Amino acid sequence: MSISSNTSTATSSHTPITISSPSGRLPIELLSEIFLQCVDEKMDEQNTIHIPLLLSSVCSRWRDAAINSHRLWSRLSIQLSGETPNSLTSLVDTWLFRSGECPLTIYVFWEESQDDPPFQDSHPVLDKLMAHSERWKTMFFYLPFCAFNSFASVRNRLPMLTDLSLGTDDDVSLPSPQNQYNMFEFAPRLRSLECINFSPTILQFPWAQLRDIPVVSGDIEDCLDILNRANHLSKIGVIFVGGSPITWSTTPPSPATLTHYPFITHNHLTELSIMTPPWNEVVDLAALFPRLTLPHLEKLTICNLHSTFGPEFTSFLSRLPNLKTLHLRKTALPDDQLVEGLKHLSSLTSLIVLSSPGTTRASNAAHIAAANGVVETEPTVTRYLLEALTRNFFSNDAMDGMLLPHLRRLELTVSSTAARELDTFIDMLQSRLRDDVGLARLEHVSLRPCVDMANDFMIRLIELRDLGLEVVVKDMDQIQERIQPF
Repeated sequence: MSISSNTSTATSSHTPITISSPSGRLPIELLSEIFLQCVDEKMDEQNTIHIPLLLSSVCSRWRDAAINSHRLWSRLSIQLSGETPNSLTSLVDTWLFRSGECPLTIYVFWEESQDDPPFQDSHPVLDKLMAHSERWKTMFFYLPFCAFNSFASVRNRLPMLTDLSLGTDDDVSLPSPQNQYNMFEFAPRLRSLECINFSPTILQFPWAQLRDIPVVSGDIEDCLDILNRANHLSKIGVIFVGGSPITWSTTPPSPATLTHYPFITHNHLTELSIMTPPWNEVVDLAALFPRLTLPHLEKLTICNLHSTFGPEFTSFLSRLPNLKTLHLRKTALPDDQLVEGLKHLSSLTSLIVLSSPGTTRASNAAHIAAANGVVETEPTVTRYLLEALTRNFFSNDAMDGMLLPHLRRLELTVSSTAARELDTFIDMLQSRLRDDVGLARLEHVSLRPCVDMANDFMIRLIELRDLGLEVVVKDMDQIQERIQPF
């Protein structure tokens, strides 16, 4: 293996440098730093196993430099199965030894096949890792849920753990009283926690010190419980896998059925993401929105929620006085409800509405009578929304009827419905380029076409670019080619 200069003699008089040459002029310390630059942040076998082994196999000098680069061996991504080859346990031993006293970043995945035996009470690789739990810093375990029983030995032995991710493919039920999963209860530096495909409320964590929960799975009660416990949390993303799908009825649910949910006012949360899994995109979250007050929330993301939002959502938005970014992706939020909600978001600087026509269950008797309860819904981005976002040219008061006075960035879907509203679409964008006292000027717009946009549309966009608006068109190769001037 040789890393040398490709500069030709016609353009350079320098002798090509061959790092792997026997002369070994580079100090060991510099070689070690170069080796660390050879791996990127990806946690995969290539960057955590193959590249370190390759660097240590070139020559004796490289081998000495690599082996003494403890950080090079402090990351490991491995896949377990029912049969554990000796080569895997030897590899783990090697990495644990060569990493010295460095904090560890380790990803462990379990892959079960029909030919392999199921997970037993323990696993030799996990046992080796747990013996070094004092050095755990960023750990990811995707295992059969029964494997977490074997983590009891790490209790009170997690002084460096800052980021923990736990995941499983199993159906998880609540633990018995005598089996309270408390192995992660004491981790003084833990700040970030993920729990994939099960609710973290069945384990004990140092909730008060958590700051970031990128992904958790659960239902409304779990979400409210977590926010109540983690009262200093700043970011959370919830996949609502629990709860019942919407039961369509002509009458609203009885308030008595919702009284067991608490009301939560969270004074530290700045980012909230709400998602659903592909197999249950109609989870009923009607009881969630009235129970949340988030006065410092700055970013709200809702993805793949195909149930109705109801007036509770508009009321929820009215309790978000500091919201800066609203991101709606593939939701069933009607355009009129969105407009009503935007009236409360004067602080918003970025709006993202990505929708497409789809089907949703009917929500009233008339809909139920039509097409067996399944109706086509219009996308959220319609003429009604575009007109509502258009500044009023005929008023002397710049704030008169003005939605989102501080909006600077806008990203919208261009469906067939929106594409037919070329003039309305362009007028809306152009109206927000005015320089009015107290109103922000639109700086960036991203369009995601669901259909091929006509040449007239493209020409009008180019004209807006010439007025200082940054324009990006995404997702269609032919459109990307045509938009190169931007």
